[in-house]
Amino acid sequence: MASGPNGDEHGGKRDGARADRVAAGIVVLGIALATGRVATAKPIEDPPTASENLKQNAFFAMAADERKMRRDAAHDFPADAWSQDDAFHNFEFKRARDIAHDKKMSLEDVLSAIDEGMREHWPRPRGVAMNPSVPPCRPRPIH
Repeated sequence: MASGPNGDEHGGKRDGARADRVAAGIVVLGIALATGRVATAKPIEDPPTASENLKQNAFFAMAADERKMRRDAAHDFPADAWSQDDAFHNFEFKRARDIAHDKKMSLEDVLSAIDEGMREHWPRPRGVAMNPSVPPCRPRPIH
């Protein structure tokens, strides 16, 4: 019977088994570390509920930017009203996220302020009319 490079008759089988045990040990260690990290992690604290004044300020800021966001969306989709509206709401979401960060509010409070402000007719910049409607979805005229 021929011997392997290590002088044993099974050649590299022992080396392969050892490598498998080392790899399994690394995986188990990784899982244990991840589990420990999750178990000791502290939850992210939500900002306090925004005051009525802060919500109205957030609404005013959103209303002030609506015209520009709609104009940018129309530029991106000149022949498709539904896609314009979709693009506008993407811009609106990003702006709401920025306002939440800047004013130390939750995103939920900013989005709620937009809804409340439109329903309750909160003050907005002069000449700004916010559009609560959604155009019907039709196939795009240009593909």
